[in-house]
Amino acid sequence: MRTPRTGVAVVVALATLVATSLTTAGVAAGTPRRTTSSTAVAAGFPALPPAKYKTVSSDVAITMDDGAQLGATITFPSRDGKTAAPGRFPVIFSMTPYGRKTLCSCGDPTMYASRGIIAASVDTRGTGGSEGNLDDNYFSPREARDGYELTEYFGTRRYSTGKVGMQGGSYVGITQYLTAEQQPPHLVAIAPQVALADLYRDAFAHGGIPNIFFDAQYIAVQGGPGLVGPGGTSQLPMTVRAKIGQLLGTPIALDFLARPNDDPFYRDRSPYYRANRIKVPVLILDGWRDGFVRGATEMYQALSRRKGVETRLVVDPCTHKGCGGEFAPLTNPPGVDSTSAVQFEFFRHYLLGQSVPKRANVRYYVQAANRYAESSTWPPSSSRDLKFTLQRGALTTKASGRSTASYLTNPLEGLSTPLEDYGTVAASPYVPLDQRLATGQGLTWRTAPLTRATTIAGPTQLHLVAASTATNTDWVAKLSDVAPDGSETLISNGYLRASHRQLDPERSTTASPYHTDTDPTEIVPGRYYAYDIGIWPTAYRLRAGHRLQLRLTSVDLPTHAPASIGLAKGKFGLSVDITPLLPALNTVREGARDGSWLLVTTAG
Repeated sequence: MRTPRTGVAVVVALATLVATSLTTAGVAAGTPRRTTSSTAVAAGFPALPPAKYKTVSSDVAITMDDGAQLGATITFPSRDGKTAAPGRFPVIFSMTPYGRKTLCSCGDPTMYASRGIIAASVDTRGTGGSEGNLDDNYFSPREARDGYELTEYFGTRRYSTGKVGMQGGSYVGITQYLTAEQQPPHLVAIAPQVALADLYRDAFAHGGIPNIFFDAQYIAVQGGPGLVGPGGTSQLPMTVRAKIGQLLGTPIALDFLARPNDDPFYRDRSPYYRANRIKVPVLILDGWRDGFVRGATEMYQALSRRKGVETRLVVDPCTHKGCGGEFAPLTNPPGVDSTSAVQFEFFRHYLLGQSVPKRANVRYYVQAANRYAESSTWPPSSSRDLKFTLQRGALTTKASGRSTASYLTNPLEGLSTPLEDYGTVAASPYVPLDQRLATGQGLTWRTAPLTRATTIAGPTQLHLVAASTATNTDWVAKLSDVAPDGSETLISNGYLRASHRQLDPERSTTASPYHTDTDPTEIVPGRYYAYDIGIWPTAYRLRAGHRLQLRLTSVDLPTHAPASIGLAKGKFGLSVDITPLLPALNTVREGARDGSWLLVTTAG
């Protein structure tokens, strides 16, 4: 889609919310900070083997099949630190929009090169030192084709053994899936990290509700680091040509705003829909506090159906930016695996041909228990469904007859969660807040104090039977752990706009409903409808004496927009069209008879 350059003002307006924090932080929206851990690894993962080589790097221009040149930096094993070591080595590479010379999100190339694996980072077209621009290009079929071309380039160089892998996080993880779908002959393994599966449902909107924290921070300013990033001093003429082309591009945010509902644009850029085309071994890494974790578990479930091809899922307790540090200052639990060690062991086997220990298909950190658990499947093979009925403020297994409860929508709701999972996907820090800040908002139901510890391990489904005085409203479900001292720790969230209630029967599974999101239909005021709301998967240990809490509200600012957002053509070009949802009285039907219920997946 091409639009007048006046459309840039739309993007600037959308990004205003976070421009100051981006400038101050100096970190690209969407760039994960899940880097090498210097601490000892847990539960049998070996520390990185000692380095055998020094390293040396060089910049090259790689020509794609349409003539566009992409800037790349290749780091080689070296005996003297000045020239590449003789012989052939496997290659691992990353495709990044964040500037290969700046933020990159590509991992540490010297970690691989010093241990006998050539490491390369390549600027995606339209960023860094690569030619082209970002028109329609984010995760596009053209970009996927670039991944194929790059794989075959690295697999056929005189320095290559012909074995090529891919690694990196966030955007750099998504491009791995899209490249693998193209089935390049020399690709042997990928390790996507904190990568979405469905661009519409994991990123742009949750349950049809626009995710403005993501949209403003991630989409509107995503190209910034790559635009300002250098291309390498040895490639100055090419970099000058590249920057001219990049400046002529159209901000990708306009393409998203023009599509408030799911359509082929999103599906062409979503790995989930072509997972069956991925034939290589896959190691998926994510964190329970990452806004893309549902996509990680969904891709694992799709890829694990392959026969005879290794698919593994490792989920730690971290955010998109990692554990601890400036972006998750209050979240740094003990015993977290070193992501670098887990990845390197995987690639040792597939790229270097070395024998490694047999690992569980699924390894996941149980929050609040501060330990890992393992399973052959996700959800765990030992899991069972625990169903609660909502009634008179209680989550109960012994409900009586029908009752109702009502609340007024409140424009101040949501301020207890603005710096949670979905904000930290982009530039903001992760700051878990006590959910007592939301006391009095919406409706709340709790279990009695648990007589024994219970582990949630999987997705949760809220079946909500409700009416509204408005023609459209949002449902925001928050699952929390209530300690004996009254503190409330957020476990996970779920979202659904009433007009997006139509279920997708092919994609929905037990405790994990999905919606078509293609043909929203408003509701009739005063009429009761059944809504199935997916609360995102997690692994969390509720101790004895604690309570499980469900809170239902209808506003989640500033993370989600209580409005429809789109593009409108005006006298001076394009502008954002915002239509707020009207205030409403929402009523929930409770009780065992045709009432609302909560289905929780628990592990033994």
